Amino acid sequence: MSEVKKTGIFGGAFNPVHNGHVRLAEEAVKQLKLRRLLIIPTYVSPHKHTELAPYEDRAEMCRRAFGHIPGAEVSDIEVRLGGTSYTINTVRALKDLYPDEQFFLLIGGDMLFSFDQWFKYESLLKETKVCAVARDSDSLVDMMEYANELGRIKVLPTQAVEMSSTEVRKTVAEGGDISGMVPQGAAEYIREKGLYRGH
Repeated sequence: MSEVKKTGIFGGAFNPVHNGHVRLAEEAVKQLKLRRLLIIPTYVSPHKHTELAPYEDRAEMCRRAFGHIPGAEVSDIEVRLGGTSYTINTVRALKDLYPDEQFFLLIGGDMLFSFDQWFKYESLLKETKVCAVARDSDSLVDMMEYANELGRIKVLPTQAVEMSSTEVRKTVAEGGDISGMVPQGAAEYIREKGLYRGH
């Protein structure tokens, strides 16, 4: 019997990508034994009301941030699909492209508690294996309980990095140092391009 090809899907605004995102990806690849991890910067977000940096800038920051993870690659699938980026449409497009692969949808612990408000979330639970990554031990019990209520969601415990893109943007706007918050390559790119200074 051929080995199952496990592919992770990690989408988000990545506005900008930060060390918390990278840690989540590293842990998911290790714990789920993923062969490939598709990093998918949102093209047109149905949720985010914050002004996003241009797509290509966010994609380039992701290439620099996740490049060291085996099997990780940045996918432009949502650009090719066009329109508002609903996760279910992205998942179905990927399943058409890679029919022999088993997909794991990775979400941060903060996203888990609003997962039942996602567009067609029941279909997502049927069509992928949804994995929520705990950011700290305090939230783990709450996450387990919530995941059990929804069903079909696996919770991955991890010593993740407590970080937010909002915090990074605020620090940049105030002229602060983001070297401990953002992977080096992405931090250099933010400086080179002068991103988030006007926030």
